[in-house]
Amino acid sequence: MTQLVSLEFLIAVLFIIDVFLVILLMLFVKRVGHLKANSTVDGQIQARQNIREGQAVSESAREIMDMLEPLVMESRKAALSFDEQIREKRKLSKDLNDALDTRIISINLLLSRAKALQKKMEDRQQTIQQTVPVFKTVHAPFRESNVVDQQNQIIDLYYQNTDIDTIAEKLSIPKGEVQLVIDLKEKFVAMEQGR
Repeated sequence: MTQLVSLEFLIAVLFIIDVFLVILLMLFVKRVGHLKANSTVDGQIQARQNIREGQAVSESAREIMDMLEPLVMESRKAALSFDEQIREKRKLSKDLNDALDTRIISINLLLSRAKALQKKMEDRQQTIQQTVPVFKTVHAPFRESNVVDQQNQIIDLYYQNTDIDTIAEKLSIPKGEVQLVIDLKEKFVAMEQGR
């Protein structure tokens, strides 16, 4: 019999625990329902406030955009103007570089000619001094336009695949001068492409 009493006692205790758990569960469900109802009302109030705040932010954003739009347009115009000025400056600097390249080639050609003439003069003076007393000689000065024309002719003939010897014969100038003009022009073209 001791076992029955203890088994009955256990059943009674379990029954009491089950009733207590059911009561707790019912209280929990009731509490959750109450919180849910409160949160729905609070959620609706919060949603209305969010909508009002969103509208206020949206109006503020529109006002700011309206204020910034003229500034953006002015900055766009300034950027376009700046870009056009840069293009003009690049063209101007390219034209100046081309003119400088032409002048440098002309100067080098004139220097080469001057050296050749000086050597010829020294050779003639030595020959003359050995045979006849010294006397004055007058040379006609080179004109720069003649040099530039010759330089352009050399470059044109070179780009027509004419060899250096033929160019020198056609223009009646030394091969060294022809080679100098061609070398300088190729260097300037290479420098220009390297930019």
